[in-house]
Amino acid sequence: MRMDGMEGSGPKDTAPEGGVQNHTQAQAFVEGDLVVYPNHGAGCVAGVEEKTILGEVRRYYVVYLPDTELTVSIPAEGETGLRPCADEEGVARALTLLGADATTMPSNWNHRLKHNREKIRDGEISQVAEVVRNLSVYGAENGLSTGERNMLIKARQILASEIAVVRNIEVAEAEKLVDEALRGGTGGGTK
Repeated sequence: MRMDGMEGSGPKDTAPEGGVQNHTQAQAFVEGDLVVYPNHGAGCVAGVEEKTILGEVRRYYVVYLPDTELTVSIPAEGETGLRPCADEEGVARALTLLGADATTMPSNWNHRLKHNREKIRDGEISQVAEVVRNLSVYGAENGLSTGERNMLIKARQILASEIAVVRNIEVAEAEKLVDEALRGGTGGGTK
């Protein structure tokens, strides 16, 4: 699903040069910002609202995730995990990473699972791309455990959703770019 008509600061104004976002400090978002919620994928801040829970007023980001057609409320205070979408340069670098050689992963499957889960939780597009590449290569050579297969599916969904949002294309088209990049293409070409 495309994000046509979504205005706001988006990735070009919130992701620093190179598409890498340092999220050690709290990030404030406004309606229209393009964001990634780790483990769920990319979307758009549809609004910021206040809710009273147990007598305490709290602010929440309302984020629409077009890939899954979900709207989620995320607490605005504290470490939300929410980050700005990468910029075009970050997307291009992630697609290039997919065609590069796999990096060494732990040999034990549960250590690999933990290692890759941490990369996905980090949420940076390059980290998610590494998980997709490494699990794809490892799976083709050795097979994957059920947990790793599920993780690969989820990582591909997160990566494709961010590419789709940044390039304003359908998720299916973004998935084709990921597949092409994994086969050694660059997945380049912007819309």
